[in-house]
Amino acid sequence: MYAYSIHTMTQTQAISNESEDESPTVPHILLADDDSSNLVLLRRLLERDYKVTAVRSGDEAMALLSSTRFQLAILDVVMGHTDGLQVLSFIRQMPENADLPVILISAMAQPEDVVRGLEMGANDYITKPFDIMVVRARVERQILIKQALDERQAIISALQDAQTAKDNLFHIATHDLKSPLNNIRLAQYYLRDIVGQDPTAATALDAIEETVDWMNSLVQDFLDASMLKNGKAELQLQPTSVAEVAWQVIDRYGPAANRKNVMVVMGEMPGLALADPARLSQIIGNLLGNAIKYSPSGTCVALSSEVRGDRVRISVADEGPGIPPAERENLFTAFSRSGAPVSDGEKSSGLGLWIVKELVELHRGEVGLVCPPDGGSIFWVEIPRWLTPDDDQIIL
Repeated sequence: MYAYSIHTMTQTQAISNESEDESPTVPHILLADDDSSNLVLLRRLLERDYKVTAVRSGDEAMALLSSTRFQLAILDVVMGHTDGLQVLSFIRQMPENADLPVILISAMAQPEDVVRGLEMGANDYITKPFDIMVVRARVERQILIKQALDERQAIISALQDAQTAKDNLFHIATHDLKSPLNNIRLAQYYLRDIVGQDPTAATALDAIEETVDWMNSLVQDFLDASMLKNGKAELQLQPTSVAEVAWQVIDRYGPAANRKNVMVVMGEMPGLALADPARLSQIIGNLLGNAIKYSPSGTCVALSSEVRGDRVRISVADEGPGIPPAERENLFTAFSRSGAPVSDGEKSSGLGLWIVKELVELHRGEVGLVCPPDGGSIFWVEIPRWLTPDDDQIIL
């Protein structure tokens, strides 16, 4: 037979069934009720299965909540100076207790307080006089929900920590690759001056140059992917001439096209886009580089644009093998690779089109693909047009 006594307590005192050797995994419940008989009854029901701390006032409850972690709070709606609803409001304003289950104790004549409490974030309520089976069931249910939430949060935190560590390691590794690659490039330039026109050496140095170019492209793709996945990409939007950016991209990719005997043709390029010039250059460059990569020798890649209402559509058309129908749906996903043959054995990170899609969506635009029945592919992106005060529509 258990004996209980209720003592007059200061703000820092509490009735508790704590013991030094008690397992820390036992759920800790806070009881707050100014009725001594209710405290005795509830403790008798709960302390055989849970660690219980009981207080007689809302002020004492709030003091404990500021320093102690609980898995459940049971609060009497009416407690004199500081009632249970005030304690509930205090709990919900504490970030560390945002998901702490709260059960209200209510007299049968207080339904409006129960409604108010539930609206303020209480999870359940029990009424006086207590039904033992109901109290046990409701407490057990809230404890189980809290434990499930804690386990889920622990898993999420562990995954977030692992992801952060992986991202940091990945960023460091890829970033640190740039220096040795630049050193290899400089050594390759230096060796060209030494070996002169030796055809055997020139072939080897060409292979080195192509490998360094590919590795630089791969590293940049991974860095861009990491930045986009972490939401760290920022745009510097300004009026941007699509034609000027397109010419810069063609100049950059001209040598690769010449090596493959692929002609790059720029058609009409009207439009002033509301874009980040550097990111727009990356978008067009990825599309153009991809088109050159899949284009057979002796074919043509065409770059053009058109104004469509409040948007500018930029298109890159090639005469390559086209995209197999089964692959079109996932073409813009990360690490997606087309089954179409790549000319000259070129390699791909599988991130180029995904990066295009992410950057276009940052501009509040769209990306798509047209596959003509006679072959080839037309990749297009649409981004907002720079609108002057004379335009009828305003965007962004």
